[in-house]
Amino acid sequence: MSSQDERVAAATVPDGAVSTGQTNTKSEKFHEIAIAVEQRDFILSNDDIERLNSIDKAFDGEQKPTAKPLIQRVPATLCIPKDFAKYFKPRVISIGPIHHDNPALQGSEQLKLRLAAHFEKNIGVGKEILFNTIKTEIGSLKNCYDPKVVEPYDEDKLAWMFFLDGCAILQAILQDDDEQKFLKSKMNIKNDLLTFVYLDLFLLENQLPHLGLLTSSGNGRSFMDSVKRFIDNNVITPAEMKEQQLQQPPSTEQQEEEEREAVHLLDRLRKRLKLKKQNLLEKLGFRCNRIFRTAMGPCNDGDKGRHYSHTFRNVKELRNAGIWLKPSPSSCLTDVSFSRVCCRGKLRLPPITVDDTTGPKFMNLIAYEMCPDFENDLTVTSYICFLDSLIDEAEDVKELRDAGVLYNGLGSDEEVAKLFNKMNTDLVPSPTIYSDVRRQIQNHCENKWIKYAAQAYYTHFNSPWTFLAFVGAIAALLLSALQTYYTINPVK
Repeated sequence: MSSQDERVAAATVPDGAVSTGQTNTKSEKFHEIAIAVEQRDFILSNDDIERLNSIDKAFDGEQKPTAKPLIQRVPATLCIPKDFAKYFKPRVISIGPIHHDNPALQGSEQLKLRLAAHFEKNIGVGKEILFNTIKTEIGSLKNCYDPKVVEPYDEDKLAWMFFLDGCAILQAILQDDDEQKFLKSKMNIKNDLLTFVYLDLFLLENQLPHLGLLTSSGNGRSFMDSVKRFIDNNVITPAEMKEQQLQQPPSTEQQEEEEREAVHLLDRLRKRLKLKKQNLLEKLGFRCNRIFRTAMGPCNDGDKGRHYSHTFRNVKELRNAGIWLKPSPSSCLTDVSFSRVCCRGKLRLPPITVDDTTGPKFMNLIAYEMCPDFENDLTVTSYICFLDSLIDEAEDVKELRDAGVLYNGLGSDEEVAKLFNKMNTDLVPSPTIYSDVRRQIQNHCENKWIKYAAQAYYTHFNSPWTFLAFVGAIAALLLSALQTYYTINPVK
């Protein structure tokens, strides 16, 4: 027998039999298996065997994360600050089964009925047809949720819930769209109430899948156009950029991305934040930048692909290292780039408007990315971590405002700094997103000559007046030198 066979050998013991040194009394209670491992005997009962087999079952039943996760509760792995717990709970309206039985939201049922009544009038399709569409697809709709979430409800109750909530969502979105001309009726609803409704539509636990089922006929296409505009209006960028982007014709890539079916409204918002618009001038600029970098030669690219902790801490330190901030031409969260000309660096960031809706939207997007069954690149999570690495205090927020990167609609700059510092509590970003930008910034900051030149500039030329004074002093010295020369050597 080989050494391997000597070390590990197995033998089955029938009922009533025992291994060496054991009595028959114990074998009367359990059906046992004796296994010799390294010449030592072990006794395994049926319970032990069942527990060990559970390991094989777990391996065989392992499921890979998917691109379309189940609608579920906020994952327990997300560390939520105490004052952020309200960001995940609906204030006015419950959508779907998770908060359906919340006593505090029972008053929203009448509001949803009113919205659904106006939706039927505007879409031009009978409520019986719409409800039958939902009942027909109830199986696929149930499969979009965590089984524990829909377990308390039968299919009839779920069908009515999905029908009513879907109609209410679409009509509420239509209320915000001033471009629709087909409206047969528009309900009277207070703006403050409607604002809270819109916030509730972007909560992870308040999502409804496949709204397109209710818009497959009648004026449904117009409703889906309203949904796209609604998502565009909720992208967290300055209003000036929104208007500019809405005027630009969408690219083929953008059309394909927007036409691709999203799971729900929160998923649509995340895809929209990842969508990068690039016009012809931007493409030419990108190519020229690549040609310039190629001509200048490599810039410490030997570390490319290596991920390490950066040493720069905030915007103030970047400015001291000669790095200027500029807004990116698009709202895509990954549209972050760094370029350098001589000793001056330029960091481009997507512009962002920070207001009362920023915290709830970003935190729910982060919770969505952290769902255990969701395979994604952690775009939003990585963006928040990167932005938090730039913001330590109110002075950093002021620098971002002055650069046109951040628009503060929240209040003081200190509140904005606290918001991003709290949002980054125990978040794990992607190691690859922004890694090239971090590496380039790190290499720039570690260059001593660039650092000395930048410090000299900020020390002596921090304002245009000091620069003008310097130019004036140089001019005075030149004039004095000329006067002295011509005094000694007068012109004949």
